[in-house]
Amino acid sequence: MNDNNLLSEIRQRCIHIENKLNTIIGVKVGHDMTSKGYIGHSDQAFGGSTYAQHGDDLITLNIFHCLNIARPSYLDIGAHHPVNISNTALLYAKGSRGINIEANPMLMQAFEELRPEDKNINVGVSDAPGTLKFYMIDSRSGRNTFDLATAEAFVASHPECKIRNIVDIDVVTINQIIEQHANGKCPDFLSIDAEGLDARILKSMNFTKYRPKVICVETISGDGTGSPDMILETIAKADYSFYFRTIGNVFFVENSLISLLRP
Repeated sequence: MNDNNLLSEIRQRCIHIENKLNTIIGVKVGHDMTSKGYIGHSDQAFGGSTYAQHGDDLITLNIFHCLNIARPSYLDIGAHHPVNISNTALLYAKGSRGINIEANPMLMQAFEELRPEDKNINVGVSDAPGTLKFYMIDSRSGRNTFDLATAEAFVASHPECKIRNIVDIDVVTINQIIEQHANGKCPDFLSIDAEGLDARILKSMNFTKYRPKVICVETISGDGTGSPDMILETIAKADYSFYFRTIGNVFFVENSLISLLRP
């Protein structure tokens, strides 16, 4: 083999090795990761993807890793969509299973198709059972809400939108959901994004009987409003501690476990 052929073979082998390394670390060849694709690095404990609005799912997995819980169960109230802006889609992908609660009937088929091993319940949640008016910005919007003030505030700040439909939806309490769909055992992780009803839902929860280890609740909704003071007061009385805040959500951890998260 002459020198030129030897150099050519060495070059081809180097390219082959580089391509294999790129596959292992999840980088497709090229510097433009948007167009060429980036699927994560082998050292990323939970992969290179997040489905939540503010990376909340990665925070959740980190918390439960520190609590030595590999596959936390969950109750996702106001789940909206099985993947898009979901706090629990990544948990599902990592082997966790739980309960998704979504009031909008238009969104339930997607849950059945993409989250078939979860319990997917089409019902609203409030502080008392009954029927409430559901104010719909459109048929699939995450801004649809049972709270008229929240809907009107969103429309006021987004003039291109309006309340296009109002429908009556059955609502239940969070306590009823846990009894009927979780066999009375509270899931490890509680995520609440109820567009204005978050504080009322938490205030009605029987924390003496049902104690999620970690709670993620929206304190600032898409229209910039919320009830953070009421939520903080309710959570503190229930013996939980503030742990972390993202742009719109706050994480709380049960006080008996908070020491496990300290350095």
